[in-house]
Amino acid sequence: MLPEHYEEVKELIERIADYYGPVEENPLLEEQTAEMRRLTGRDQETEEVGNWCFEYWSRASLDETAYFFFHGDLPEREEIELVFWKLKPGVAMEPQALHEKLRYIKTCAKVKAVELLPMEEIVSRFKERFSDWDWQEDHDLPTTFRRAHPEEPWHVEEIMLFGYEEKMLSVTCTNVLEADRMDILQMMEGFGCSTYRPEE
Repeated sequence: MLPEHYEEVKELIERIADYYGPVEENPLLEEQTAEMRRLTGRDQETEEVGNWCFEYWSRASLDETAYFFFHGDLPEREEIELVFWKLKPGVAMEPQALHEKLRYIKTCAKVKAVELLPMEEIVSRFKERFSDWDWQEDHDLPTTFRRAHPEEPWHVEEIMLFGYEEKMLSVTCTNVLEADRMDILQMMEGFGCSTYRPEE
């Protein structure tokens, strides 16, 4: 359930964000902070309110920022990157070293150890599997799939696909359920891909 005055807090954040001068010189900030305190029921410092609203989009979404003003912290986010490639038969390479080479355009082009991935077919399979999610595509890649939760708009599930010269696919999963991540792993296994987790 949304907190009372939730939409009003979002509108107030955007009003405060409309001031582009130094936070401490905003002539309306004291009054706006008093309004923020009234709407959220939390005692908040004027400077904190100004700083959180100033270019909030560089740190969090509008809904996440509104969540902050009600709870004093941003909502929890879980972000996991899954990286896929397909080694040529008989080839063995240390995954971390291969990942480093494939991440950069200058070195990616020189890597001959991997097969080209059928990116169009892979994206098509993602669209089938996540057909009930909203998605947007920028030319070929990246492609982003999102599923919002109206009762908790600050909690958004997101899957972002990013290709590297058709030699590597990075899939960043934010707030994605383990069952959905397992489906992605199985899908890419079906394309003969190995999986690498950069953070491990």
